[in-house]
Amino acid sequence: MKAETSTIKARRTYPFFTIGKGLCLWLTLFIMLLPSMAQAGSLQLENMVLDNQAGSIMARFGIELTSDTQIEEALHNGIKLKLICEASLYEHKSVWLDSKVAGKTYSNKLYFDSLSNQFVIEKEDSDKIFKNNSLSILLRDEWKSIILDLGPWSTLQRGEQYNLRLKVRLDRTEVPAWLKNTLFFWSWDLIPAATYQLNFTY
Repeated sequence: MKAETSTIKARRTYPFFTIGKGLCLWLTLFIMLLPSMAQAGSLQLENMVLDNQAGSIMARFGIELTSDTQIEEALHNGIKLKLICEASLYEHKSVWLDSKVAGKTYSNKLYFDSLSNQFVIEKEDSDKIFKNNSLSILLRDEWKSIILDLGPWSTLQRGEQYNLRLKVRLDRTEVPAWLKNTLFFWSWDLIPAATYQLNFTY
């Protein structure tokens, strides 16, 4: 597989405020937001690799949570979170829309166990539970290597262009779906979702 580009492109969406009048008000709001923006964490992708393992398309990567203070406080306050990684492989079309070749979703639960006084990760694909007194160590050990099986390698066609799109987010598990749908304009995310894309030619 020959990589068309070795650069993994991160795309972020930030809120944009438009105020018709009152530049001073806009500047005041911006200055007030600076401390919270500086403390906000982010989900960073590490070591993205797509290769052939025993005839299967395997996507391997790691996730790093930067500035985990906000998440640690939320977990101590009883908030339960779920890491969701959605990988989609598309064949690039020059005329028509890109066609989806394969897709896979990985998730695990993250919460604080007040009885053991430890942070907990539950991996839903294997029903395994991991605990640690340190959130940073727990995330480093369990999120450093995530593997997704995207199906048969024979699906790929020689000479065709593909792109792998990966969306990573931390969802609150205790917010009902109906409430999210009702308040669709409200962000429930403690950490902004992140989207990455890897382009290559087979």
